[in-house]
Amino acid sequence: MMKLVDLMNWMGLVGFTNWMGFVFDGQGLPCLFHLFTGFYCPGCGGTRAILLLLKGDVAGSIKYHPFVLYAVLVLAAELVMFLRSAAKNDLRENARKMEKRYRLWTSIGVGIVLVNWGVKNVCLAAGIDLLPPI
Repeated sequence: MMKLVDLMNWMGLVGFTNWMGFVFDGQGLPCLFHLFTGFYCPGCGGTRAILLLLKGDVAGSIKYHPFVLYAVLVLAAELVMFLRSAAKNDLRENARKMEKRYRLWTSIGVGIVLVNWGVKNVCLAAGIDLLPPI
């Protein structure tokens, strides 16, 4: 059985390798799903979307994977709600409300990923590549 430390080391190695791919060719590791099937996986474009968002290119980030910006906005909204409830000493109420919001945030996120995945693969099958290298 893999220990937590081993898992964290493995994830660190994968992250470092991906970062080195950005350093040398600007692309990162290839998507194995895309490599073997020719179609995009649900997460294809996510790493490039993060990179573009960090560079301040919001439109480019949305083009590569709209879920990235959505996740940032949801995390920011949850942080604001948490800080407001902490200031009011009402963390239990926030936790109860968060459970309800969690279902909504998750449903919207899954919908964004599935629609994005479908559109990109339909376009790819028609010969239109929506995820060119940066």
